[in-house]
Amino acid sequence: MAAAEAAFCDELLNIAGWQGGADWFNRLAQRWCDCLDCGVADHFPWAACGSLLSVCRDRLVGGRAEVFQLEMDLLTGLVRVVWALASYLTEVAIAREREKVKAFALIDAHTGLPNRLRFEQVLTAALGVASEDWPVGLVVLKMHVGAGAVALLAGERERLQVAVSAQLAGVIREGDVLCLTGEEEWSLVQCAVRTPAQVMLAAHKLHDVALAAASSVGLAGHIGAVAGGACGPGDAADARGLERAARNAQFAARDARQPVAMYTPQVANLSRTVSSLEQDFHRALALQHFELFLQPQVDVGSGECHCVEALLRWRRAEGNWVAPPAVVELAERTGVAGQMLRSLLSRQARVADELARAGIDVTVMLNLTAQDIRDPDLPALVRQALGNWRVPVSRVGFELTEGALLVDEPAAAKVVAALRDTGCTVALDDFGTGYSSLSHLRRLPVDELKVDRQFVAGVCVDAQDRAMVEALLVLARAFKLRVVAEGVESEAQATCLAEMGCDRLQGYFLARPMNADAFVRWWRARYGQPVAPADS
Repeated sequence: MAAAEAAFCDELLNIAGWQGGADWFNRLAQRWCDCLDCGVADHFPWAACGSLLSVCRDRLVGGRAEVFQLEMDLLTGLVRVVWALASYLTEVAIAREREKVKAFALIDAHTGLPNRLRFEQVLTAALGVASEDWPVGLVVLKMHVGAGAVALLAGERERLQVAVSAQLAGVIREGDVLCLTGEEEWSLVQCAVRTPAQVMLAAHKLHDVALAAASSVGLAGHIGAVAGGACGPGDAADARGLERAARNAQFAARDARQPVAMYTPQVANLSRTVSSLEQDFHRALALQHFELFLQPQVDVGSGECHCVEALLRWRRAEGNWVAPPAVVELAERTGVAGQMLRSLLSRQARVADELARAGIDVTVMLNLTAQDIRDPDLPALVRQALGNWRVPVSRVGFELTEGALLVDEPAAAKVVAALRDTGCTVALDDFGTGYSSLSHLRRLPVDELKVDRQFVAGVCVDAQDRAMVEALLVLARAFKLRVVAEGVESEAQATCLAEMGCDRLQGYFLARPMNADAFVRWWRARYGQPVAPADS
């Protein structure tokens, strides 16, 4: 700091040799910026200029009591010049701070990497000078968090971003620009490449380094990554188009379960297919074209059906059915999971009302996703849906998986407890496939557990599967929980599970999932009630 102040003062004294040009002003401004970089106080130029005036006054009049008019005029002019100079330096400091603020607006505060705004500027500038011989490469890398990465909910996302950013920044080529363009998303602009192979190589390198960085902060096994690459101007001549191409490649890699993919015409076709699917999905959501198919759960002792599982079904306009996990993934990816949940809650209440009007006393169980059970408004949404259809709370229930609970167990436990307090039945689905079942049973206020179909499939022929089911039944009895075995597909399995002590059975052997009208006909045929005419 002292050296920077001395260099500034030396340059300030060069005012004596100033010939009216801008060079000296520019040098003095640079010396002042050096002082600011070293932490010199903002008032220093004023103090230095004041000292300069004192020296000049002493040189002109010394200690004389009599001062000539010319000397007064010189001092007055010098005062004006020096104070104007100090004001100029203040303006330099202000302008410099404005530039710093502007620069910070282009930088992510946590990682120090250029942010999305700067990414768009860099990519646009690079494409402006790109050619077929020297194209611009773009890699978009996205990391995704697995359901078991509970630690990320305690502020670890920021730690992950910082660690990955630091590792990625250390391996990129000189001249390339790495930017943070989203949550757990990085984009690399390669300002000049020779072939797409270089982009592919960079994508693989970023992918591997990112996973290694995640492992270094203790998140190995819970974090995945996928990258997509593209080259401009061949794949697209503008920044938006090239980014879209790279993202399409990223989606193709994700769908193919590959770490990296490059943009190709086939990728473009796949993107159009995905886009068409998303458009149909949003249209179906707006028009409430989703259905709930019902699969009965039959009591082992009485053979009666007091409960059904409501399974999501969606059939596109051309007649193709879309798998339920794909529908849920679409809702979460497009940001409408909350709207989807509200639609399904309303449909669940409507189905429960229709069954009640048909004289069928059953509980309609709806599956909840990990995102659903983290929503603190869920109990209120359930009450609202039931109120709209005037359905008693005892006629609805919810199933949630152990995997969903692992995302945020404290929040999930709070929501589940609120559902139970409302009066809803709550079941723990796919029981036995997680790794903390005992702790969940101890803390979660659930009414029943469902033995996963993978254990049911081998219960008659595999000693280990049978032992697993027996162990689960012992646990359930200890916690006073009802046990439902799902995936029952044969009479032998049904007999075996009944002998072991399961309370209810569900599966193709008893009935396949069916729409509400078909379920009413099934129920009346099974329990000896007359089937109402189709138009009634």
